[in-house]
Amino acid sequence: MSAPYDVAGHVPSRQSWVLNAVMRPTFKQVSRVLPGSAVGLRVTRVAIEAACVAAGFDKVPHTPVRARTDAGQVRGEWVGPAAERGDKVLLYAHGSAYAVCSPRTHRRFVAALARRTGRRAFSLDYRLGPEHSFPAAHEDMVRAYLWLLGQGHRPADIVVGGDSAGGHLSLSLCGELRRRGVAMPAALVLLSPLVDGSFDTAAAAYRSSRDAVVVPRYARRVIRHYFRTATPSDPRFDVSAEAGRDLPPTLVITGGGEMMRGDSELWSQVQSEAGGHCELQVWPGQVHVFAVFGIVPEARLAIAEVERFVAELDEAGLGSEVG
Repeated sequence: MSAPYDVAGHVPSRQSWVLNAVMRPTFKQVSRVLPGSAVGLRVTRVAIEAACVAAGFDKVPHTPVRARTDAGQVRGEWVGPAAERGDKVLLYAHGSAYAVCSPRTHRRFVAALARRTGRRAFSLDYRLGPEHSFPAAHEDMVRAYLWLLGQGHRPADIVVGGDSAGGHLSLSLCGELRRRGVAMPAALVLLSPLVDGSFDTAAAAYRSSRDAVVVPRYARRVIRHYFRTATPSDPRFDVSAEAGRDLPPTLVITGGGEMMRGDSELWSQVQSEAGGHCELQVWPGQVHVFAVFGIVPEARLAIAEVERFVAELDEAGLGSEVG
């Protein structure tokens, strides 16, 4: 069993320095003037999806899923071959402010996670704002987990993961499972997760991080399309209220140079105070969800850390206790 990587002692690579240097005067400055309207988001979606097609993401083997359940439809895809009954699986939820991106945009990344962890990966296609509002995506996430159980996968064989908004969904899923009395998954893997739906935590962290990718004002405009029907007291909105020792072991990976670091630190704090297990890794100099940027060495190192974390749980036989 390998030891955790020395994240605190990590020196940012030249590639990650270049990524920051390129993002700050380009993408970040564009985010200051990008329209946060419904029309603007739809145009952004089309542009992102087209770029992914041009980059060959559709060539990554995948198996679309449209499954009807008593609770409604489950949409998504198996990245690679579909899982068989009893396989160990990864349930993954993509990020991007509950407004853009899809299983297609994250297909290469999820394929890498599946390959390194030795699991079949189901990438969830959840409903987005502004067409749908809170708690539509949460309902989709819960439905997908229950569907996996119905397909013959034990809770002990399921790792749940997500980045940004997908991390928020992963935590809200666990709170819902607690309320329903359904067994938790074996582990959580969260990449730069959103925790505080108000975005106040991230905005406060922005003042010290000087995030190289986006400004809080734009992120708030976008995410409000989904959260417009949420109330601050709902634990599915501010998922820090879902902390508890009954939640599965959690690995949180975040960049030291991003505002969502504040949310990651918030979750680590409340979960540790609640008696739960949370391993927080803050990678110096890295941007939001840096693990998806295959051009930086830190992305490969972060995926190796996910592999190490999941392997440790499998080796320890923790899954049999969770199930």
